[in-house]
Amino acid sequence: MKTTRLRYFIFLSFLILISALVAAAENPPPNVSGKWQLSWEARLGAEHGTLQLDQDGAKLTGSYHGHLASQQISGTIKEKTITLNLEFPGPHPFTLIFTGTIDGDKMAGKFEIQGVQSGYDVHGENASPSNYSWTAARQPNQTGR
Repeated sequence: MKTTRLRYFIFLSFLILISALVAAAENPPPNVSGKWQLSWEARLGAEHGTLQLDQDGAKLTGSYHGHLASQQISGTIKEKTITLNLEFPGPHPFTLIFTGTIDGDKMAGKFEIQGVQSGYDVHGENASPSNYSWTAARQPNQTGR
């Protein structure tokens, strides 16, 4: 009797494992590797820059280039949800955390600012709202480069 239960348990565990593997293979995260044009709206107006993203499964790394700085970027992707962390070091460091959804060659969402003491930046401006919006569009592949 114990042998039958053990076989049943092993068989059931095997079926669950196979089902999970098939489900994961059917829903891989979208590939966001490549060059993206990033725009965001905040209290001081529109900012624009270029993201170069590399993807390893759910992990994202890359760089951001804009008029404010050139920084490393990190993040994660789960299904169609993306999170990007853009850190600005220096005497008054802060991090922009972009969260949004992916729809083909477009991404959009909201971002928040972390690391600003008391919610105010060095100019005394309130930097704590989290209702700022952002968008990104994948740039076409450039041949010959």
